[in-house]
Amino acid sequence: MAPKVTSRDHADLVASGASPSGSAAWRWLALLNQQETVLGLAFLVVLFGVTMLNRGFIDPNNLIDILYNSSYIAVAAIGMTMVILCGHIDISVGAALGLCATVAGKLAVAGVPLIVVFAATILTGGLIGLINGFLVAYGRIPAIVTTLGMASILKGGLILSTGGAWIYDLPANFAISRQHVLGIPVPICALLLFGAVFAVWLKYSASGRELYAVGGNAEAARLSGISERQVTLRVFVLNGLLVGISSILYATNFTAIQSNVAPGFELTVITSTVIGGVSILGGSGTVVGALLGGILLQTIGTALVFLHIRAEWFQTVQGSLILLTILLDVFRRRRTAGATGVVAPTGGGAGQAASPKFLNWRWLTLQEAVLIGVLVVSVILLSFASDRFLTSANLLNQTRFLSEVALLAVPMTFIIILGGIDLSVGSMLALSAIILGFSWQSFGLPLWMAVLVGIVGAGVAGFLNGLAIVWLGVPPLIVTLATLAIYRGLSLGISESRSVHGFPDSFAFWGSGEVGGLPVQLYLLMVVVVVSGVVLAATPLGRCIYAIGNNETAARFAGLRVGRIKLLAYTLSGLMAGVAGFIYTSRVTSTRADAATGLELDVIAAVVFGGTSIFGGRGTILGTALGVITIQLLKNGLQLAGFRGEATVILIGTVLILSILLNQLLEKRVLAGGHVSKSTRTPPIQHEPNETT
Repeated sequence: MAPKVTSRDHADLVASGASPSGSAAWRWLALLNQQETVLGLAFLVVLFGVTMLNRGFIDPNNLIDILYNSSYIAVAAIGMTMVILCGHIDISVGAALGLCATVAGKLAVAGVPLIVVFAATILTGGLIGLINGFLVAYGRIPAIVTTLGMASILKGGLILSTGGAWIYDLPANFAISRQHVLGIPVPICALLLFGAVFAVWLKYSASGRELYAVGGNAEAARLSGISERQVTLRVFVLNGLLVGISSILYATNFTAIQSNVAPGFELTVITSTVIGGVSILGGSGTVVGALLGGILLQTIGTALVFLHIRAEWFQTVQGSLILLTILLDVFRRRRTAGATGVVAPTGGGAGQAASPKFLNWRWLTLQEAVLIGVLVVSVILLSFASDRFLTSANLLNQTRFLSEVALLAVPMTFIIILGGIDLSVGSMLALSAIILGFSWQSFGLPLWMAVLVGIVGAGVAGFLNGLAIVWLGVPPLIVTLATLAIYRGLSLGISESRSVHGFPDSFAFWGSGEVGGLPVQLYLLMVVVVVSGVVLAATPLGRCIYAIGNNETAARFAGLRVGRIKLLAYTLSGLMAGVAGFIYTSRVTSTRADAATGLELDVIAAVVFGGTSIFGGRGTILGTALGVITIQLLKNGLQLAGFRGEATVILIGTVLILSILLNQLLEKRVLAGGHVSKSTRTPPIQHEPNETT
């Protein structure tokens, strides 16, 4: 039988020294601790605050529209609630929604009976969830990596199959979202129905409480007889089915279906779930809270329209809400546990084995040797596919196109070895470019001063990421997911979606110029790669990074400055994003707020493909460099061979997932062989053991 889960508000009350059956004042305090109550109060504040400025906001039709438009988001948030309760996350829901909606539209236009259309759509979502769940539960691939790769595969496959064309001529009976049941719109009925069913299931059934048990303490759940793998697989399948239902509510509301349906949907769903009180650390939260979070988010979006605030700022609002809610959750957990230190997950796995060496060569790992083999074979095959591939001009030109990814991949290697991740690198690059362009154009700064301001601005963004992770104790995944939205929203808001052009011709030298017949970026990349490789492989700092990634707790007891090293890594990530933004702006001679959208996938794929363990504690700069080069040449070769660009998007997602599986196999081999590398042992360096991190 699943262990009983104590509600968080009760735990908070006990921690404060009050009795649940105490005075009325304490009962009111306990009530206000409920996230659902907080959301209700926030809704009332927004409602009456905006109404004071625009009385049309409180119009009943507008309130119904808010509930109607939030319905498909809320249904998907139910599935995301279950996934996060188990301690996972799914950022492929946006791509899955697009694919399911396209399936529904294609079948409807083909004249398939409506009941079959909807069944096939829901099952398509369930199949996507099944694949995700199997890779997470049985492939032991982290959910963030699995769903990031799946999102790339689904988006590329969707555009590849539809050619980017919209679906028109939908039959009249397809529009069920515009129908009513007892005077209530169908989407609102679906929201109420599924919300009630899953709220009751999670709270009162043994199988529902298993989700809380697994998310709260997976090891304790296992010892209680609960199969973590089966629970994980179950929640991903349910999440996929609910995304299929959400796609029906979304698609049947329009007369045409876009090929890039609901961009940013995954961030909206995660935001709704998190601000609804579902802890990103797993183990606590409710369906009711997630539903209220979705409604509140839609209310805020509508309020921005009524207040005539540009839509570009909405992403900043989303990210800020995620970050604020997570901070409150971390502080609440701290108080409940009576902890005095920072609640933060440790990086890596204790005692993780090092990468096996190729032929016992100290400077070359087996993963790097495999990559070199893949690179050589790929170059040979692609040279036969196109006579334009294996030319010096083409190969040197690829240096320009991979430079931004390479610059971001180097600090990402440090961060992942430390057991973290940074999803905001693309947004920081765009923010740096926007700051550069508008500092020069709008504020009249000298161009090189504007470049410096842009780089420093991105460095500050990276520093803030590190600050939230290290000193506030927020998990790296959720911090950088939030700042991904915040920094992208700032880029859009500052620029108002406008580009900056007209840079002097000399500025293009850094992005398109040559020195000695070689691209300028090649010299920069060589310096960055060599210096970073030496730092990681042959300095005390590098050994500290490996030690922290292998066992953060042991590293703290050894006196290593864990907090400062992490802060340094995230700040370096921001600074390198600033340099990449400068190179990008010089290469394309303009700034765009949507620059580098999705670039974090390329960066993470290259690092992981290069042999860096997503669990921390293992990786090299040489492997990352090989990963960047291999992926870029594969993309270039496929395009020259006649494959569409969407095929390369599918390739990157597939490479990301397969590289994790390869790392898992290599890791099992090492553990079976009992190899230990000196590079992963705690270095004999003395530091002050009382550092506060």
